[in-house]
Amino acid sequence: MDKPINCQIKVKGHLDDIWTDWFDGLAVSNLESGEAVLSGLLPDQAALQGVLRHINNLGLTLISVNTLQADDEL
Repeated sequence: MDKPINCQIKVKGHLDDIWTDWFDGLAVSNLESGEAVLSGLLPDQAALQGVLRHINNLGLTLISVNTLQADDEL
């Protein structure tokens, strides 16, 4: 059984906060460097894969994915 995952996903380009619901509730933070960071807690590995599919479907460039178990610090 999968455990909840703390994740931080960086993509190229800025995103509006309206995408939070589409990305399973992950917070959207835009960086001055022209990148966006999606961060927060996902219930399991399947949810993470769903978020990555959304990123791909939007044609966003994935820069990095960092994950830890929910009880670890990111």
